[in-house]
Amino acid sequence: MRILLPLLIYCSLLSACDNATTRQWLDPDKEFAEFEQPDVPTISSTQEEAARQAIAAGDYGNAASTYAQLMDSKKATEADKIRYQIALADLDRRVGQFESALAKYDTVLAKQSNNLDALEGKGLALMAIQNIAEAGTLFKTVLAADPKRWRTLNALGILFTSKNMIPEAMAYFAEALTISRDNDAVLNNVGLSQAIARNWQRSEQAMLQAVRVASNPQRKKQIELNLAMIYGIQGQDNRARALSEKHLSGAALENNLGMYAHLANNQELAKTYLNQALTTSPTYYERAWKNLEIISGKRVSE
Repeated sequence: MRILLPLLIYCSLLSACDNATTRQWLDPDKEFAEFEQPDVPTISSTQEEAARQAIAAGDYGNAASTYAQLMDSKKATEADKIRYQIALADLDRRVGQFESALAKYDTVLAKQSNNLDALEGKGLALMAIQNIAEAGTLFKTVLAADPKRWRTLNALGILFTSKNMIPEAMAYFAEALTISRDNDAVLNNVGLSQAIARNWQRSEQAMLQAVRVASNPQRKKQIELNLAMIYGIQGQDNRARALSEKHLSGAALENNLGMYAHLANNQELAKTYLNQALTTSPTYYERAWKNLEIISGKRVSE
């Protein structure tokens, strides 16, 4: 037994040596490639997320600058560039630069004629400049391809409201809210539409809910000024002033309060103004008195 054990050990050592001389060593690069690598965000994805956060905060200028930088990146793929172009077009539309927005949407559609985001955005821009017929055609195309797009449903609700077809508009708004629950933009439009129909209680309920859920400061401002107008049209001057003072002061405040008083005594003009508020940009109230002059077709004394 004493002789056998050393022999077994010796044979084992020889076998190990033989294996070492014939073994095919592993390629480290290939082996490490088999391991799951951590998901490290790229610079472009980080920038894009920063742009989205800027939009959520209402900082459209910063978001546009970021997307413009991404567009110029040499690493951007064609799919990336299309996504960035649509984002830039949406930002133009949000700040009322509709012609620039339309040009950008058309650039995308020249490459991808069925791009639903671009078709939808173009429809919204056309609606804002009162090209209702072409906007309606685009929304119909988008909805046929994807009936669950809340922006298109919301836009169709606006179009029916503009035709004074309030029940039909409410059906589209309701469907939009089933897809995007507590959406402040849709709730705002429900409130304005109900105000046009003089359903004041339902209008106020929708607007107050929109104010509660709004996270974008610029949009919240617009909603609260819409609600102030609704109060003003009803002759609730104190409530209109309290809301307006959160966002306006001096001449701008007094102009708006004067406008509300004028609308309170002219229901047809009030209806027109509410309808206009459905589709205009957040800067609308900054020049409210001038807009009132244009809509009424006559000079209103200040």
